[in-house]
Amino acid sequence: MTVERSDADEALESLLESRLRAALHEIRQPLSAVLALAEAARSAPGVSTDVRTYLDRIIEQAQEVAGAAASVLTPPASHTAWPAVRVDVDEVVDSVVSGTRVTWTGTIARRGRGGSIRIAGGSRAELRRCLVDVVDNAVRASGPDGSVTVEVQRGGDGMRVVVEDDGPGFGRGPRGDGLGLALTRQTLAGMGADLTVGHPSARGGTRVTLTLPGIAARAAVPRSVRTG
Repeated sequence: MTVERSDADEALESLLESRLRAALHEIRQPLSAVLALAEAARSAPGVSTDVRTYLDRIIEQAQEVAGAAASVLTPPASHTAWPAVRVDVDEVVDSVVSGTRVTWTGTIARRGRGGSIRIAGGSRAELRRCLVDVVDNAVRASGPDGSVTVEVQRGGDGMRVVVEDDGPGFGRGPRGDGLGLALTRQTLAGMGADLTVGHPSARGGTRVTLTLPGIAARAAVPRSVRTG
């Protein structure tokens, strides 16, 4: 059955999109200032190793925000012309887990290695933005003292990222102020990827599985056996 959209629905969507794009555009200038100030502080004489490490992490997170904003501002029509790109899924997962540990008091565990994968119709920034949304949902469901596990699973040319939490179950946790999973589903669909939500996890909460089909992907050699 085809659901027809009214003129009011289309006008509302256009208004929300224009405001979102305006807000993201305004983010660019203060982000550039944060990066410049952090870089200057890092290069100042007498900066301790601990402070330099914190500044490195501030710079890293600011760059992630800039990348996410740029990916949202990219016109959707241009996605069809994007060539397949290789994305290091392990690096993306490590980045999201690292950022979550800075802002959340609960426990987040990282498991599995998958290496890199070639995806079409998307980018590293978009994939990270999708994973951030999934992990944020798990964190909110688990609460300040909960636990979340992020596991990468390899299967042929494809890959899965499984996020499990020990919260009360899908739809029963506290509501956040994010855009929800709708934008994540839309973004993943553009990559030919899939999101499965709501299956009970072994931890008693929710399991969310992000499936990436991949294009002639090649598994990375584990760090423990690399030479040279």
